[in-house]
Amino acid sequence: MSKEQMGPLGSPEVSVKLFVEDSEVVSTKELIPVFHRWIKNRHIEDELLIDDTSYAHVPKGPGGRLICDKAQFYFDEREGRSGLRYRGRRASDVTGVERIKKAFRSALHAASLLENDPELDGRYRFHTSEFEFGIYDRLRAPSDNRTLAAVEPMLRDYVESLFGEIAEIKLTSAPKEPFMVTVRMAGSPSVDELLGRVAARDYQKGVASTRRTFPEVLQ
Repeated sequence: MSKEQMGPLGSPEVSVKLFVEDSEVVSTKELIPVFHRWIKNRHIEDELLIDDTSYAHVPKGPGGRLICDKAQFYFDEREGRSGLRYRGRRASDVTGVERIKKAFRSALHAASLLENDPELDGRYRFHTSEFEFGIYDRLRAPSDNRTLAAVEPMLRDYVESLFGEIAEIKLTSAPKEPFMVTVRMAGSPSVDELLGRVAARDYQKGVASTRRTFPEVLQ
């Protein structure tokens, strides 16, 4: 196992949480039928959707959970702040910045589905000026400044390339909690704008890969 695989970003349990703009107009209970439709229609790319559960009865808890093969999605209310959380759960060969990219791509895609769901009447809007990034693996990523020092350069580089200027990255988890930072941005692009940037980068990466593999195709 390489040093990168053994480090914090070698863990599959990377997490991103996007906060809703107005917690007063959203409800965990109404999302369970939405998750049912996601499972039925296979709305989450690159995932096998398995089941969903509701923790709406738990105050400021994990809320609704969508269980997938490689990850879980939560609409949680922890700390009294409603938001959509992506959390990886299955080991793969992907490490480092690729885990960061996967977490943000998946979180933004799910957030866009909620924002554009006609049955939710446009009430689910996410702001991107602040979000959480975490790793639910206390062995590989203890909640301390050493983990922050290991993670921050790759996190900062990717987030600034996608979102724009970072105002602050702050360690917010206690020593015995999973590693968690709050990231505050100078601006707040829309979810769909960010997804467009992700798609453009994926396309450019695909073209570059094709050129390397089949240089004669794109001549």
